[in-house]
Amino acid sequence: MNRVIERHCVVCVDDEPAILAALRRSLRLEPYDVLTTESPEDALRWISTRDVSLIITDQRMPGMQGTELLEEVSRSSPSTARIILTAYPGAAYSTPGLRRWLECMISKPWDSGMLRRTIRHLLWEREMDLAQEETVNEERDAIED
Repeated sequence: MNRVIERHCVVCVDDEPAILAALRRSLRLEPYDVLTTESPEDALRWISTRDVSLIITDQRMPGMQGTELLEEVSRSSPSTARIILTAYPGAAYSTPGLRRWLECMISKPWDSGMLRRTIRHLLWEREMDLAQEETVNEERDAIED
């Protein structure tokens, strides 16, 4: 395999600065680059310019709901893992098509240990998927040569 595992980039989006600060505290000892923003539009710009491994977003935000943001992320960056944080899990679950583009929903307030374990698991799954994709591409290239 030629792929070098780089430091994961995790983007956190919430319209409440206190929630973003709590997420930074929860992830401060993890080996990730953590970017935080109150703006879903900033998150989409970041995803278009860098390899974002995982995005965590609030559901209820002004301008763009978290489910709308994650649906857009699933189209523009399908390998980015997607988590939604919500104080209203029932309302978010009623969103049509949610399960097609969401890996995990976590209720507020969250357990920091569970959040970290969930992130580690989703990033591990992402690594495995990318490694499998690379192997398939290498085998296809070998057959074509």
